[in-house]
Amino acid sequence: MSSLSWRGAAVLSVGLVLLAGCAQRDVPQAEVERTIRDGMADRGVEILELDCPGGVPMEVDASVVCGVQLAGIDPLGTPVDRIRVVVTSVDGDQVGFRLEPIAIGAPDDATATG
Repeated sequence: MSSLSWRGAAVLSVGLVLLAGCAQRDVPQAEVERTIRDGMADRGVEILELDCPGGVPMEVDASVVCGVQLAGIDPLGTPVDRIRVVVTSVDGDQVGFRLEPIAIGAPDDATATG
């Protein structure tokens, strides 16, 4: 993705998270939050506050919506107050995600646009 200027929400691909054990069926809340922080930091966006309600199942298309407060004025080009974390792949103990920032006022199930 070449631009961080979006109308509403956009998709950010992030790398794989390697979990300690294959028997685990959920990505723990702490790993979800780390994924968000790392993914946004890679794009130069600092997160001041982050609140995820829990982990996310290790199933493709499973998701969790986390509340965020970002540093700066609209660092993503539009005011964002939540980020949806969506599982894109599961391969043993590796889980891939995409991050979908959600604009203030948009419903949690708003479709990402780019």
